[in-house]
Amino acid sequence: MILETLLSFINVVLPFLIILTVLVFVHELGHYLIARFNGVKVEIFSIGFGKELFGINDKKGTRWKFSLIPLGGYVKMHGDEDAASSKQKKESEIDPNISFYKKSVGQRSAILFAGPAANYIFSFILLIFINIFYGSPVVKPIVSELVIDGPAMQAGVKEKDLVLSVNKKQIESFEELRQIIQKENNEYINLTISRNNKIFDLNIFVKDKKIGIKGLEKDLKKLNFFESINHSAYQIYFFTVSTINGIIEIFKGERNTDELGGPIRIAELSADFWSKGVHSTLWFMVLISLNLGLINLFPIPLLDGGHLLFNFVEFIKGSPIDKKTLELLHSIGFFVLISLMLFATYNDISRFFI
Repeated sequence: MILETLLSFINVVLPFLIILTVLVFVHELGHYLIARFNGVKVEIFSIGFGKELFGINDKKGTRWKFSLIPLGGYVKMHGDEDAASSKQKKESEIDPNISFYKKSVGQRSAILFAGPAANYIFSFILLIFINIFYGSPVVKPIVSELVIDGPAMQAGVKEKDLVLSVNKKQIESFEELRQIIQKENNEYINLTISRNNKIFDLNIFVKDKKIGIKGLEKDLKKLNFFESINHSAYQIYFFTVSTINGIIEIFKGERNTDELGGPIRIAELSADFWSKGVHSTLWFMVLISLNLGLINLFPIPLLDGGHLLFNFVEFIKGSPIDKKTLELLHSIGFFVLISLMLFATYNDISRFFI
């Protein structure tokens, strides 16, 4: 019993830690590379927080290490007093030539933005690979559901009908059908339908850019390199906009806060996708990497977005925010992040109880 529980725990935690480690490394590598490019010395590159487990020093003076608590990571640059870049060392301890704080607002902003950007670039590369070698999910132009008394039903369309063409133009996906319908509003369109090995045409009136059908059956379509670049960019755009809209809807009370998940939920999903194979795992890494990049851009103190906001204020007023105000803002940011984490973890634990 104990052995089974231990193995079950390992099967959940191990995929989570592997995936998280890769994505955190990518994020922090973005900060590291742009910091080095701008002449800033990176003193520590850590995967995890807390006590160091093991590490090595490179020739440029950076300590690369793994730390005890594997839920994140950080790069500590010259001039930082702590891992969160929330405090500066004393002026006497800083070499202005290699210090993060002695660089221009633009350089510091580039270094901060590089972490989330690295997550987006990593996701983009993964998506290109997935779309070429595994294929992109495509909804077949098959009618799965009909709106009762909608234009399609009135014209004689039935469930399981396969749409071969629209206005004599051959289509291969439900998305192509949707795009044509959007352009032919308040007009009749001609659908060529395949049903029970019979092919025939139906004329349907497009009302309010809809004809009253849904498509749910999906297939994978492999794309060439250039198609994959275009489609991957669209997928990232769609995910980003959908996530932002979802968060706004939660704050407006239009969506349930139970949808917010914490580390336990992410660990469960990691194990689930991992068990389904490489394709599913890569897709999950894309989604988590995009989440990591997007969330870090939120204007909350202690996150990259919070530091970027401070830089913007500094740029506008012509001088940095004073230390006391920064300390207060960082304390508020810490409280907000801990509260969100506790709430998400509460949601995770609540799912185990009826």
